[in-house]
Amino acid sequence: MQSMREHARDLAPLENGGILLGWRSGENRIIAELRGPGPLALHGRHCFVPDHEWQVAEIRRAFEASGGDLDYLGDWHSHPDGVAEMSDLDSATLLRISRRVSAPLMLIVAGGGTEWTPRCWKGQIVRSLLRRRLLATPQEIKIFDPSMVWRRRTAVLSQPPIHQVGSPA
Repeated sequence: MQSMREHARDLAPLENGGILLGWRSGENRIIAELRGPGPLALHGRHCFVPDHEWQVAEIRRAFEASGGDLDYLGDWHSHPDGVAEMSDLDSATLLRISRRVSAPLMLIVAGGGTEWTPRCWKGQIVRSLLRRRLLATPQEIKIFDPSMVWRRRTAVLSQPPIHQVGSPA
């Protein structure tokens, strides 16, 4: 979460964002890494457009470097001086992603300065007779700090904390 907050603070009051990388474990999503928006991204006060080609290349690089362990889980972005709620544009984006990725995440970090609040949703397409609609289910965010569990292992590995996003208990 610290890295996401730093990305958000870097461009505030403009929105910033990127991609979430990790793996799936049943209904849970384990976020191991995140990437920023890319060098050609466009940032505005109430939206941002990522550098899609750069992000696709980053997903491919992470997948290959991890031997297939890391995969794209969804998107994250900031709402500087706002609330951690999905806008209509955020819902439309999650619906578009849900058409290509099974149960993707949309993580929003909102706030400013040193105070940022995260919220996360998992997207799913619900089909009715006439149309498809988005079901965005709020997800509990659990922060897992491996240094508390695997002290010896983390002395060797210099990775940021892993963020687990799963269904509420």
